[in-house]
Amino acid sequence: MHVFRLVGRVVLRHRYLILLYVGMLACFGFLMASSVGSPSEGYESSSPTVAVIDRDDSELSRAIAGLVRDGGEEVELPDTPYALQDAAAKDLASYVLVIPEGYGEALVAAARDGAEMPVLETVTSYRETSAILMDERVRAYAQQLFALLAEAGASVEEAVAWAGEARQARTEVDLIQTEATGLPTGYLVFMQFSTYALFGGVGILVASGLRSLGRDQAARQRLLVAPLGTASWGAQVVLACLAVAVFVWAALGALGILWCRGELAGVDGALVLLAQLPLLALSIVGAAFGYLLWELGSSGDVIHAAGNISSMVLSFLGGTWVQQASMGAAVAAVGRLTPVWWVVSALGCVYAAPGPSEALLAEVATSCGLVLLFALAIAAAGAAVGRARGRG
Repeated sequence: MHVFRLVGRVVLRHRYLILLYVGMLACFGFLMASSVGSPSEGYESSSPTVAVIDRDDSELSRAIAGLVRDGGEEVELPDTPYALQDAAAKDLASYVLVIPEGYGEALVAAARDGAEMPVLETVTSYRETSAILMDERVRAYAQQLFALLAEAGASVEEAVAWAGEARQARTEVDLIQTEATGLPTGYLVFMQFSTYALFGGVGILVASGLRSLGRDQAARQRLLVAPLGTASWGAQVVLACLAVAVFVWAALGALGILWCRGELAGVDGALVLLAQLPLLALSIVGAAFGYLLWELGSSGDVIHAAGNISSMVLSFLGGTWVQQASMGAAVAAVGRLTPVWWVVSALGCVYAAPGPSEALLAEVATSCGLVLLFALAIAAAGAAVGRARGRG
């Protein structure tokens, strides 16, 4: 096991990389998890600050504007391009609705002719959940009016009256305490942000360690005199890469559990273990990526740049920074082609589950299998590059 031990020793020499990509990135995950805060014991409704610019002043536009005013705290906003830009830049209103001129007539005409409904212009602050919910309510209300005009054959007055009656309906909401406790939100956020270190950090450690192994004169002499075949060499390199991946995964997992030990006190340990499985699979993908960078003969600067840039792009596309449900169709389609997407998706399934079950295990196993396929493809590309460079 000469290669395995040598790679391990060389990797451990890069203590500053371990501190940077494990310690410091773990601290960043802790900060993000702390910003979530603890869940409240009661429900408190919040209203966004809203502004309405009604350029149409029709019965339909007034109904939509009334919905917005009733559901938020209205602020006055002039109908000028500068004011609209200022509202977004200075956060004067978290939700701004602009109803274009002729919207009411266009909505009726589209409903009667079977065409697509006209679009409302909105400026939504995605820093406030209440503004996003207001935008959803407005769009749903406009679609309701459109459906009443198109399907029910209602007049404008009838559509507004029927939609108004539906608005008056209320649903009683109460909190139900359950004995089963799922994963805390702070722990979920920490795990999501650990994907950066598990992919990029592991990749950089593996690539830097293997690169240093080739530059270490004493290590090279030991390898030259050792009776190692090609298969044994390859197997030991793979084991060394996997060892680095498991080490980083275990270190981040232990730090996360220690940090959130208070919130995890009442959580089923099986859920915590299930949440760690997709993260382990991602760390193996990171090891394969580092192996590929090494086989490509990348320099130290290229290794760090590739590791960090790839991690930032994949963590964004995977849903670490923006929720997967909030992504556009095009971004979501691209995100599904990345391993981080399936990791975050599996974490979301575990987070939503009150306890372990066969269905949850099957879903997590499926996501882990897809993630490991990425590792296999990247490792195969690295091996192909290595053989091509060896022939050259």
